[in-house]
Amino acid sequence: MAARAPRPVRARVRMYQVGFGDCFLLTFEYRAALADGRRERHILIDFGSTHRPKAGGRLAEVARLIEGHTGGRLDVLVVTHRHRDHLSGLGAKASGEVIERLEPALVVRPWTEDPRAASDAEGPLGERSRRFAGALAEAQAFAGTLAGAVAEARGARAELGALALMQLGNQAAIDRLDRLAERAAAAYLFYGADSGIEALVPGVRVRVLGPPTLEQWPEVAGQRAEDPEFWVAHRRLLDRALAGTDLAGPRAEELREAAGAGEEPPPGPARWLIDRMRGHQAASLRRVVGTLDDALNNTSVILLFEAGGRRLLFPGDAQIEAWSYALTGAPDRRALRRALGAVDLYKVGHHGSRNATPRSLFALWGDGPPERPMAALMSTLSGVHGRTEATHVPRATLVAALERRARLFSTDGLAPERPFIELAAPLRGEEPFSLEESAGE
Repeated sequence: MAARAPRPVRARVRMYQVGFGDCFLLTFEYRAALADGRRERHILIDFGSTHRPKAGGRLAEVARLIEGHTGGRLDVLVVTHRHRDHLSGLGAKASGEVIERLEPALVVRPWTEDPRAASDAEGPLGERSRRFAGALAEAQAFAGTLAGAVAEARGARAELGALALMQLGNQAAIDRLDRLAERAAAAYLFYGADSGIEALVPGVRVRVLGPPTLEQWPEVAGQRAEDPEFWVAHRRLLDRALAGTDLAGPRAEELREAAGAGEEPPPGPARWLIDRMRGHQAASLRRVVGTLDDALNNTSVILLFEAGGRRLLFPGDAQIEAWSYALTGAPDRRALRRALGAVDLYKVGHHGSRNATPRSLFALWGDGPPERPMAALMSTLSGVHGRTEATHVPRATLVAALERRARLFSTDGLAPERPFIELAAPLRGEEPFSLEESAGE
């Protein structure tokens, strides 16, 4: 009779204080040692930030905490998508080197990060998905040009530059991920794909709920976002505007002051750019960059972990366009909705933004006193994004709804002596995920 496969008996989730970003360590604990002598398996999901909290949250310090919590061995590294607030810690020298020496056995990324995605006709992707992957590369080139042009700007233009910078791939982080993947194994995921995680974490089922390919769900990308020519055209306009003008040189401040004061901009190719940094034209550029921001969020890997009757949902920054396939378009959507309705732990999407926890998903949990205990973890920092109540991150109405339905834990305002929040629960029985009070002390 074949020996029964080992199954974990307890799950532990640590949410680290990184400011505006994500960094989660998911640990499954086993009653007896596995074949390698260890009794734990560790999965790191994202490691990045764009704005550190006022105290603590240094990525090098977080990396050393992760090294201690894993005992120096990481089984799986998941980078849900390439936004800087999800991978920048891998690009920084001190923090990246720590994660690299943990030697993850598997590196997981979305299908759009596959080096073959834009050109490999033999892979699982169709022509439309390959075109979209190519469009993302062109879009990031546009964002790089724009970010460089307004690098020293102030006010609304500085915000535009920051948004453009957010879209860039952080090449040092990508290079480190590629090296790690070459040494071990790599998985580039889409809806329904084999994550590769189950082979390394026995007794845990992992369902990949996103991102869908464009063949599965064309709505995941807007018409402009998937068109390389759209981004090429906008970059050409920028290049023409900047031709012969050194916006980082001696005249840079003169040009920016003219734009900010509403004066007639000096003649020359910079006039186009200066004009568009005023009023509704700046808003137009913001919408163009926002198109890329939405597209990258919708490439997020969405993972549903199931073990011993417990379900843990980690959706990255996926927005409604990506979620809609899992909830309304996938062939197995009915069974999936039942599984999602019984989630025990939810990693709040996109730092608590309004567009990453769809009403159709929340409705599966109910809005009121919970019949099934549920925990929610939100890694965020208020005051970074959003000028109005409708655009604030985290969104107040979402936070209130989550607090009615679940026990919500947030890094926003976490005391410096608490560098992480830790929840744990047995994988059998009715005991909910609860706070480990000693965490961070």
